[in-house]
Amino acid sequence: MSPKIAFYVINLDKSLNRFAEFSSHFSPLSCRVERIPGVDGSCLGIDQFTDDERCRKEMGRSIQPGEVGCYLSHKKALQHFIASTFDYVVVLEDDAVPTSDFVSTVEEVCSTLHHLRDDIFAINIGATDFKYSTDFCDVMGRKLKCAHRFPMLATGIIWTRRGALEFLSREEPIYMPFDNFLRFLFSGTNRAFSIAPPLISTSGASSDIEEMNMSTRRSAQNRSRLYFILKQRRILREKIRALFACFSWRTSKNKIAINKVKQ
Repeated sequence: MSPKIAFYVINLDKSLNRFAEFSSHFSPLSCRVERIPGVDGSCLGIDQFTDDERCRKEMGRSIQPGEVGCYLSHKKALQHFIASTFDYVVVLEDDAVPTSDFVSTVEEVCSTLHHLRDDIFAINIGATDFKYSTDFCDVMGRKLKCAHRFPMLATGIIWTRRGALEFLSREEPIYMPFDNFLRFLFSGTNRAFSIAPPLISTSGASSDIEEMNMSTRRSAQNRSRLYFILKQRRILREKIRALFACFSWRTSKNKIAINKVKQ
């Protein structure tokens, strides 16, 4: 039986033009994309959702209202998914632009993993950085890769129920931007993937959800004097986790799974 797949797009109520442009790209495709109203971080008292002191220790700066809105918007989409009966969900941001084979490839990716692996968390379908990844199998002319270091940017991600629950189980206050947190959560697990070439690109429009970040220079974001040291520490930690995961992957039973796909 083929897995059931939902498609969501996160879009602020005020961003009518962005939704119209998104719809123009996706309406020709054979999928129904449900709109999830985004959370406008500029309208929140973000202190109730965040741990800014921990963010400064981790990121070297304060977290921004737009980043909080983005995080809560994705969380809202995943809560909606878990309340449904779908097996997978594709969560898109409203600047996503699909390839012509977007739907058929998403269906094939989900079907492939559904029959081979029941422990996968997520697949980044918009990634362009494939460092620290290993080819898993071919899917409709693309490479499905195990992402030992999960790619940044969350323009388009396929989530499994297991992955959504893993994310939602983290009830701690927000202390990282969403894409940084996904890299932290999934890197080194060998349970997150990406696909090359990507299935979506971006329209190039700046994010309305994160617009507060665009209007505030980084130097005014309560940046720590240790910002660059903390950033390098974070990057090094991610690389070490990815390298250990890569070694584990290449010496484990995953080679057997790859051979099964090729046969």
